[in-house]
Amino acid sequence: MAQKMRVTDKYLKTLLSYYEEEIEGEAYFYGLVDHFEEQDELKMLARVERRAAESVIPLLEKYKLVPRDESELKTRGESHVQRHAAFDWIEFMTYIVNRYPGYLEEFTALERMAPEEDQYALNSLTEHEVAAIEFANRELAGDPDSLAPLCDYLKKVVICMHNTI
Repeated sequence: MAQKMRVTDKYLKTLLSYYEEEIEGEAYFYGLVDHFEEQDELKMLARVERRAAESVIPLLEKYKLVPRDESELKTRGESHVQRHAAFDWIEFMTYIVNRYPGYLEEFTALERMAPEEDQYALNSLTEHEVAAIEFANRELAGDPDSLAPLCDYLKKVVICMHNTI
């Protein structure tokens, strides 16, 4: 018989933090729209961030976690725009390919802290990072279907969320 994992304060704080960071990420990508020609791609990345955040809302509710006000989170996300606004698109995609695997490691570490019943929602959080990295790799390779991983993620999450309702 499998032993039930105890929910720790570290897990709960990390879960809440990662939710808030996804809301910030949405604002960040929307904020970059004015700095790149690839506006549709950035809007898609923003939607992926929002969907990732939405995937863990049931966990926030389950543990009675209350995030900061969304307007504050959006302001925080927008504050990071200038850091990458001077990049050209290839530099930005290279940044994603090099930096986002670190986020992927953080999300998988969160999964290891979580009780089994939380894994499904957390996997959706982790998978959004996989989709973003795959998108950036495809952009760098000149793949005309580079948005496919993001579209697939959005479709999968919508279908899965619908099936759990």
